[in-house]
Amino acid sequence: MHRATVIPTTTSAAQRDCPHQANTRQSSLMFLWLACVATYVLTAIGCSEPEPITKYRIPTQIPAQLLPGKDRMLAAMVPHGGDVWFFKVTGPEDSIKEIQETFRDFVINVQFVDSSPDLSNPPKGWKRGRERQMRFASFDVTTKDKQLDVSISMLPGRDDWDDYVSENVNRWRGQLGLEPSTERWAAAETIEVPAADGDSIWLDITGKPGGGSSMMPPMMASQNQSRPIPPQASAPEVAPQSPAGEMTADRDNLKFERPDSWRDGRPSSMRWASFAAGPTDAEAEISMMPAGGNLRDNVARWLEQVRLTKPPEDVVDQAMAAAEKRTVSDRDAQRFILTGENAQEGEIIDATIVPVGAGFSMFIKMKGPAATVSSQREAMGQFLDSLKF
Repeated sequence: MHRATVIPTTTSAAQRDCPHQANTRQSSLMFLWLACVATYVLTAIGCSEPEPITKYRIPTQIPAQLLPGKDRMLAAMVPHGGDVWFFKVTGPEDSIKEIQETFRDFVINVQFVDSSPDLSNPPKGWKRGRERQMRFASFDVTTKDKQLDVSISMLPGRDDWDDYVSENVNRWRGQLGLEPSTERWAAAETIEVPAADGDSIWLDITGKPGGGSSMMPPMMASQNQSRPIPPQASAPEVAPQSPAGEMTADRDNLKFERPDSWRDGRPSSMRWASFAAGPTDAEAEISMMPAGGNLRDNVARWLEQVRLTKPPEDVVDQAMAAAEKRTVSDRDAQRFILTGENAQEGEIIDATIVPVGAGFSMFIKMKGPAATVSSQREAMGQFLDSLKF
């Protein structure tokens, strides 16, 4: 800190005699002192430079090299024997490009054994994946950048094929953040699959990663519908549903008593249980699995399987009216005995439908030669009574 020094002065006799002159001198000294102070302050201020202002340019868009790549989905719908088989794989564009031809050839050349795809000879490098609910099978496929998951699943077919395809394709489009399409089959195309029973559908789309849920299974019935329909449409008749908003069946808690005459059946990841009954040359197959579809549609589909032709509406009405009401695993259920035009010939289906919530029902079904299924009716009843899930 600088201090200003004031030099004292003496007052002469002349100054004392002339007060005005003395005051003038003091004023001059005071002015000189203030001028010195002002000069010092200005000098101090002038020597301190302000900090420079730094300007930054902030990008408002993510650089292209940092943006996530797009995902690509390949999917197919293959109708066979009243059911529809879904083949699907999703992943980064580069990874899907590596397997696109192999996957397409796999779909085109699929063969069916006992109404299910024969997966005994998968493409080279494909490894069977872990079992998952609502899938028939999975394959793990390793590419340069990522391991891909190929899923295979099945749901009952429907008469309104165009709507059925569009619903599933638009659901898949939503999984990649794409808007629904109003075109036929939602802009999907056909693919020639020799083993299919009708038009097969092929989809190849690209969109945003994680644009929607990728865990959704193929489109199935909602809780009171065989398919998603507009609110103003009337819902078809359905089996009584569980009041819960989720699937109430638990595979881990499955318990039953298998009849002594039954033996292990063909395993499947979609089936909760599988058995065979009767002589090996006239064997009946018993399966238990959750699936979607409304009650009447499933009964009509099963009737078509044993009659080998689409059943008239009055025949479906009769089958619905003849259903046996019973309780299975503490749930209301209905049991149907469905035969061909001649109940003593051909095949019979003994099927029980147990609603388990969230648009699912448990199907306990025996299908086989008429004589074998008829002989196993009591055993099936005992099995149903023992079921807990």
